[in-house]
Amino acid sequence: MARPGGNPDFGTKYKFDFGRDKPLTEQVKAVVYPEMKQKLKKLAQERQCTVPDLIRDALEQYLDAVA
Repeated sequence: MARPGGNPDFGTKYKFDFGRDKPLTEQVKAVVYPEMKQKLKKLAQERQCTVPDLIRDALEQYLDAVA
């Protein structure tokens, strides 16, 4: 049952849009060394993006190369 006074459109009408063609719905977890994480953070800052964006791009390039 919904909370009294809550917004019934929350999660349906009011969704955050990342501007992607397809929504990101799946998760993959990778455990890395601290040095690797720092390198990823630095590279993401230089490219003005996020670490997950870098990883998605790298995975896409890898999968395209092996396919």
